Amino acid sequence: MAVTAQQVLGVGRRPLRVGRVRYGLWWIDQATTGARSWPRVVAAEVGAVGRELRWAAELSVRATVTRIGLARPEPWSDRGLLLLATAIAVCSVGLAVLLGFGMARWAMTASGFLPFVAVGALVVGVMLLLLVYLVFASRRGCR
Repeated sequence: MAVTAQQVLGVGRRPLRVGRVRYGLWWIDQATTGARSWPRVVAAEVGAVGRELRWAAELSVRATVTRIGLARPEPWSDRGLLLLATAIAVCSVGLAVLLGFGMARWAMTASGFLPFVAVGALVVGVMLLLLVYLVFASRRGCR
């Protein structure tokens, strides 16, 4: 009965005949197994490094947010506030002179050149932010 089942299924003791093309494809598959698995290993390692970096960045952001939440600013001394106000005043006057000369030249020559105006507005905004910081840093009893 076993012999009959083997004959029906086409199973015999003879080795299977493999053509040249099929043998060549099998040989190439066996020869390139290491080269084909290398990109998978590299991709897995890059993925692991990416997950680690994302995890570290997330922890850093959480720690920074926690530290900002726990920070308790202390009022500055009068001398520190005076030095900061002096530095802001000197920088503001210097920037006002620079922007004044730049705006005059811009109005005379290239009136269509808007990046200079944008940079001037940005500088003025930064100076105003510094002054706002100065006002709130000098406030007593802030928590």
